[in-house]
Amino acid sequence: MKHDFIIDFETFGKDAQKCAVIDCSVMVFSWDKMVSADPYTLADISKTKRFKLSVVDQVKNYGWEIDKSTVAWWESLGPEVRRNIKPLPTDLTVADFTKQFHDFLIDSPKISKWWSRSNTFDPIILGRLFQSQDKLLHMEEYLKYWAVRDTRTYIDAKFDFKQKNGFIPFADEQRWEQMFKAHDSSWDILADVLRMQAIRRAEEDLEQVTT
Repeated sequence: MKHDFIIDFETFGKDAQKCAVIDCSVMVFSWDKMVSADPYTLADISKTKRFKLSVVDQVKNYGWEIDKSTVAWWESLGPEVRRNIKPLPTDLTVADFTKQFHDFLIDSPKISKWWSRSNTFDPIILGRLFQSQDKLLHMEEYLKYWAVRDTRTYIDAKFDFKQKNGFIPFADEQRWEQMFKAHDSSWDILADVLRMQAIRRAEEDLEQVTT
């Protein structure tokens, strides 16, 4: 069974080369499971892994930046989302993040492709974090540069680019709205796994998942 990997960063800026990182969520998934009798559901939020990073460490030791307009945007969101950006004593230094992320890759099944919602943002940030520790080769041992894929492009292409920005409705939109937390990196990656799963199940004429 082949496994792929999806990643999402939440940040304090739009410049992938220098923005400070809030957190990173990852999930290993299987295309075979998507079309099985036991597909992914909302409960698979438990299969995501979130790494919360120290912004102080990034600014002080690497000179990475906090964009004021991005901070204002975060502060305009709901309290549940704003909780994700608050500093915690357990926040990881960049050095600790790269070690833990590398350990996660070692412990995961072999990765075929790795996905994000923008190939010009999340993969670049991940590379920057590892490069700052002179460990880029450690990352590339598991995540090949030629294996990067974009979820937005995948979804748009399946709908002849008639959907808005890679978004499609869920089978049970009301249930999804009750559970989903926008701009939460763990929920963002699960959302794209479920979107791609919905497409695969439609292609195989399988019943859609509603829970």
